[in-house]
Amino acid sequence: MNTKIDLKFSKFLKAEWLSDVRNYEVNDATIVVNISNTDAIIAGPAPCKVIHPRKSTILEGLNVISAKSLVLIKVPEETNIGGMVLEDGWFQQTALDPTFPWDVPLYKSPQFDVGSVELDPYIATGSRKRPNTGDANKTYNIKVNVWFSPAKTNCGIHNHHTDPELLEVHTQVYGVGRMQKFRENDYKSIYEDVKMSPGFTHNPFAGVDDNGDFFYGWHQYYSDTDCIWMAIEHHPA
Repeated sequence: MNTKIDLKFSKFLKAEWLSDVRNYEVNDATIVVNISNTDAIIAGPAPCKVIHPRKSTILEGLNVISAKSLVLIKVPEETNIGGMVLEDGWFQQTALDPTFPWDVPLYKSPQFDVGSVELDPYIATGSRKRPNTGDANKTYNIKVNVWFSPAKTNCGIHNHHTDPELLEVHTQVYGVGRMQKFRENDYKSIYEDVKMSPGFTHNPFAGVDDNGDFFYGWHQYYSDTDCIWMAIEHHPA
């Protein structure tokens, strides 16, 4: 119960993976991300609150009554926060993907495994197209890392992550950014602009094909200010 593992993204962040949660007190203002597929139940003034799967909020001075799996993350000190990209285990995206533009300042932290989850990909993505028969649930292994980009960075339009494709959502940790959708690989073709402020997790951008696998249209992250955001990746088990 209340099993806790530190997620050492950076010395500038305090992050923990908390599982089998029962009556856990969140004292200081903390971003609480529900990475399970069931609601996290939160105590406090009526009515009772929940954090839905793959969603997040900022809590302070409240108990988490119950939850299967949470990530808790906060920024205790902002001074020189951009220095996190110089820490061990951090890489500019170009070092990870040689095809990525060298002049885009997008940096990735170490990545951590945070358990697994069973979910229905059609329900998780809000897909309108769903088989009428059978159990569509699949098991996914969850990995988390954080990203950093300075203000006014286009972090790269893309429509592919891995093979097989993963389900990914992002939680804003610091600064203000956006998740954006495009009709094609062209910044002028934008058609949706989702504002991201600390404590917010966007809805999944993925769709589901006839085989029950995820796919993506053109999308990117954009940083209005210096930004830190956490990627929550669901990899097919």
